[in-house]
Amino acid sequence: MKTALFGGTFDPPHNGHLALCLYARELAGIERLIVSVSKNPFKGPSDASDDDRKAMAGLLTGEINAAGRFAETSGWELRQSGPSYTIDLLRHVEQRYPDDELTLLVGEDSYRQMPQWKSAPEIPKHCTIAVFGRSGGESVGTSADTPSFPAQHYDFDMPVSATEIRRLVAADHSITHLVPPSIAAYIASRGLYRA
Repeated sequence: MKTALFGGTFDPPHNGHLALCLYARELAGIERLIVSVSKNPFKGPSDASDDDRKAMAGLLTGEINAAGRFAETSGWELRQSGPSYTIDLLRHVEQRYPDDELTLLVGEDSYRQMPQWKSAPEIPKHCTIAVFGRSGGESVGTSADTPSFPAQHYDFDMPVSATEIRRLVAADHSITHLVPPSIAAYIASRGLYRA
């Protein structure tokens, strides 16, 4: 089975995340998607609690599955001590699904940070890397402005920012055009991101 991993802080999940996952299903032939909530060492503390971020990732998974069930939410990274590392998640999923072909879904910005990731040279040995960004083209390889990790590149331009969503909520502006309805309702009901 072709299994994809899509990790993130999901603080909060938004329409860009939803579109990327659905796009990956169609273009990359993904049969199972694991949405993994992380403790990203490159980012500061999350604005929402781990429980809230996992709950919102679960709502995102529900939205993804509205087009046919293939996604699941994982809180495995949250249960680990210290920050999250992609290499550890890949090894965990390999143990759980030893016969699956793994694909790591990343945005262009994350892909460019990969040389700084823990055990970065090991990552391509465990999975195919699928990069979603604005530069177009079929594949990304080594060049002066890209990391030296082979990857399949998918042209994807949906600039939605979790930072901007949190700012809008704090300023009491609507975010219904930026997040799925279930997540907008959850944020409102929990009073998340209020100043």
